[in-house]
Amino acid sequence: MESAQKTLRMTKRRGIILGILREHGHLDAYELLEMARKKDPRISLATVYRALAYFRERDVIHGRTFGEGHAHFEIHDAETGSHAHLICTGCGRLREIPGTFMRDLEQMARKEKFLISRAHLDMFGLCEECSVKTPERNTGRKS
Repeated sequence: MESAQKTLRMTKRRGIILGILREHGHLDAYELLEMARKKDPRISLATVYRALAYFRERDVIHGRTFGEGHAHFEIHDAETGSHAHLICTGCGRLREIPGTFMRDLEQMARKEKFLISRAHLDMFGLCEECSVKTPERNTGRKS
């Protein structure tokens, strides 16, 4: 398989979309469209979807669903590797958690002769702000 860098044909609009994802990450197509139109008002939703499909096919970005029924996109970064997400079920806020714990889990899998192609850990719950607002939604779990 050829490297993504070798096969990428970057148009102006693809560059805008990729730049926004690099800067912000975890955006859905409509959020991307809104931000992209600030840079080029002629960008359409179809253009955004075509660019997202183009980058996904080349493993430049990943689409993830966080329980909302639609995908959020982020850049695939081979250097930072796998990471976890904390997703608030109250307000939808998402926090990316980098750390070595994901590498530790991947190392444990290798010891078990398990070849991981990709790893993601998403934890759903309430952020501090939402747990104060709606204590009845708190599961009562302690860490």
